[in-house]
Amino acid sequence: MYWKRLDRNLKVRLVGEGLFNICYWMYFPFIALYFSMTLGSEVAGAFMMLPPLVSMVGNLASGNLADHFGRRPILIGGAAIQTVMFVFFACSFSPWVDYAAFIGIALGSALYRAPSLAMVADVVPEEERRDVFALFATTNNIGAVLGPVIGAFLFFQFRQILLWMTASILLIYLLCLILFVNETKPTSTKEKQVSIIAGVKHACVAYSHILGDQVFARFVIAGVFSVMTIMQLDLYLAYYIVTEIPGQRFEFFGLGSLLLTGETILGWMLALNGLLFVMLVFPLANWTKRWKERDLFVFSCLLSGIGMFALGFVSTVWSLLLLTIVFTVGELLRAPISDSFVSRYAPMESREMYISASNLQYTVGRMLAPLTILFATWVAPLGIFFFMLVCSLVSAALYINLFRVIPRNKA
Repeated sequence: MYWKRLDRNLKVRLVGEGLFNICYWMYFPFIALYFSMTLGSEVAGAFMMLPPLVSMVGNLASGNLADHFGRRPILIGGAAIQTVMFVFFACSFSPWVDYAAFIGIALGSALYRAPSLAMVADVVPEEERRDVFALFATTNNIGAVLGPVIGAFLFFQFRQILLWMTASILLIYLLCLILFVNETKPTSTKEKQVSIIAGVKHACVAYSHILGDQVFARFVIAGVFSVMTIMQLDLYLAYYIVTEIPGQRFEFFGLGSLLLTGETILGWMLALNGLLFVMLVFPLANWTKRWKERDLFVFSCLLSGIGMFALGFVSTVWSLLLLTIVFTVGELLRAPISDSFVSRYAPMESREMYISASNLQYTVGRMLAPLTILFATWVAPLGIFFFMLVCSLVSAALYINLFRVIPRNKA
């Protein structure tokens, strides 16, 4: 019934994005490992720091572009860039071309994001938007569960077929966007037209002013250290599982057994991570509703750090899956309270800019997280896992300090 009431634009996008997300999660968790194998871990670690920066610039530009030219052309442009880049990736005659295609995919995805969100706001009443956004999030989570399990086999054995399949689905989706999606930008909106460069300059000035708030700066820095640990599942952890964990036989309570490779174990861990997000994000949010924000931030850091560090001492699939649950719960605890803290702390007149600036913790954290791959050649695995633990402990200490200096009326 709810499906019938959806705008046609959103129906097209839900089906197209749902299919694409499954393919996306078949390749994305393994991309850092692929570049480590083809370019070397030092080069891969350094180069994986660039995509988050490209995404940040693309996100800043796409909002202005969508306001200038409308949602539909930028949505189509972002999908077209991704389609072309996946074709280049599928041709795969050089790892350097693959890397350039990966950067292009990141740019196309960033350009696509702002108009896709704006389109929902344009066509859905405010009281129903949360449900629609949840519907889109669900399609992504389904891909995050199914994709890694399938991709653990296809990406390493039939990578070209997987990439051509993804490019084909994107091409069909692109044609559907062109044929069936209409412009939704409100024609009556009196928007101040500014150039993209001016918009970026304005954002940089605003960010520098906001980060001059010492309390908020502590929050962002603490978030950077936390994100550096959380992001390791498809970075160093993928490299470690495939290169260091031996193949083993998986016994399922005496009912049977399977011979697992490192790639398969990684796929299972990624799928479990996605499944926990689908199943636990709302129950955990309700269960911890009465907890203090400080305690949740600190407990989240400890679970993530200890869970990651303990991975350096185990090698059996059951132990790896158990620790996946530990550090995923840590990630789940942090996700909702981060946004709620910012929305409560930020002054009402600049709340939107504070929320936008808080995303710097994810951008910078994602930029620095690949350092673990860069150090993988020189530092033993246990040293890398200890580094993750230290990052989590530093983050926990910063959160404790943050809530000591925060004004009482905002604590």
